[in-house]
Amino acid sequence: MRLCAVILAGGRGERFWPLSRRSRPKQLLPLLGDRPMLTLTIDRLDGLIAREDVWIFTARDLAPQVLEAAPGVPAAQVIGEPVGKNTAPALALAAWWLKDLGKDAVMVVLPSDHRVEPAQRFREDLERAAGVALERGAIVTFGIPPTRPETGYGYIEAGGAIAPGSPFHAVSAFREKPDLATAARYAADGKHLWNAGIFVFPPDVLLEEMRAHCPDIAALLPGMPLRPGEGSSAALERFYGAAPAISIDYAVMERSKRALVARADFAWDDMGSWASLATEDSVGPDGNVVRGTAILHDCKDVIAFSDGGLVAGVGVENLVIVRTRGVTLVCRRDRAQEVRAIVERLKERKDLDGYL
Repeated sequence: MRLCAVILAGGRGERFWPLSRRSRPKQLLPLLGDRPMLTLTIDRLDGLIAREDVWIFTARDLAPQVLEAAPGVPAAQVIGEPVGKNTAPALALAAWWLKDLGKDAVMVVLPSDHRVEPAQRFREDLERAAGVALERGAIVTFGIPPTRPETGYGYIEAGGAIAPGSPFHAVSAFREKPDLATAARYAADGKHLWNAGIFVFPPDVLLEEMRAHCPDIAALLPGMPLRPGEGSSAALERFYGAAPAISIDYAVMERSKRALVARADFAWDDMGSWASLATEDSVGPDGNVVRGTAILHDCKDVIAFSDGGLVAGVGVENLVIVRTRGVTLVCRRDRAQEVRAIVERLKERKDLDGYL
């Protein structure tokens, strides 16, 4: 069995503004240590997937930075998309390029900017999922048993197990991000899992499902070269220019009869906002999280992040305070998901374009 990783690294991480900017988005930031999130994602695969079997899809303007953060990954396998069209076109194209690797080839699709631990358990789960996907001709997606009522994630409702005691289940339904009451019900019922956006499948299986459920994309693939490289830039322009913008969930997963959900045995967080920095090992006795240089006096449940200079707080609670060069962000911690609204306001202000 040969596993190939396809890492999706085209997002802009707007909820981590002002640290995440247009030219240096979340996946290129050292939010969980001293290395970029993308680098940690690749490192997590060591021992399971060789670097020469790693493919990365990103925005064209980010490709040089992505390549720098991906040591050992062949340059031709860092694909700079000329325009963002969501995940389905990228994954269809990756499957097209990987389909001739052999009948034992399996694609592992990963976001570039999630927290996953421990790495060894993650690799074991991926390898097990690859075996099931290959044996059954299935598309396996990972579901995370919820630890709290979370309104920022989509959910997967698990059906019956494929065998007694198996962590692999049929998919009953995909659920959109719920309100708080619905999320509480999902977290308590044992059937609903967080949708981690991690997929495992043989390339041919995805191509068959694309032909069945998203023919607009499938019809474009025969016009692409069988491998990326010299001469493929114009073909990429044509492909992305014509492809519809649609996620793999909408294009295939919600329609496919071949989808299975694996109940994950690893811890996961999508690092969707500044509140995600409050991991179990980072929270102090007063609920505070400090990254960089900060002094908090009589503060509670404060996330303080400094990318240069000092953050100081006195007598405040439930805040996110971020200091970067040129921008200071202050917001309620329970509204950290709304930071993107500031980014949208900035997009309307040409005079403030330099802060994006």
